[in-house]
Amino acid sequence: MSDRSVHFESGMKRVKKYLSRYFDKTIDYWSIPHFLFGAVTALAAAVFFIPSRTAFFFTVALAVLWELFEWKNLNIAEDFRNRVSDVIFPLVAFVATDTYVGSVITGSDRKISLFAVVTFLFLYTNYMAWRARARHDRDFMN
Repeated sequence: MSDRSVHFESGMKRVKKYLSRYFDKTIDYWSIPHFLFGAVTALAAAVFFIPSRTAFFFTVALAVLWELFEWKNLNIAEDFRNRVSDVIFPLVAFVATDTYVGSVITGSDRKISLFAVVTFLFLYTNYMAWRARARHDRDFMN
């Protein structure tokens, strides 16, 4: 191994160590379905002609209620930072998707297609994450 590659690998390990200090308990594999939820609700609003503001507040309410449900009913122990990010990610995704759909995508057929694809991804990532949790995969156990 050359000196350059050793130096690069060492640098990457330092970056990973630095970032994991701040994000290790904030972002996890479950962040993906949480993010996609926000995209799904924004696209649903576009497809079903629901005002963006109404859909956004619906997204906020469901994200908060889901986190409370996980904590109280499913007894999922998560770091507080992770709970906060699980609420923030759908909101960020909602705003980004709503902005993109409102300014770039024209035609209801494209919105419906995108809604179908993102909904499938949301359902698939949830299925895979819950399956991994049921199999006691450490990365999905929080």
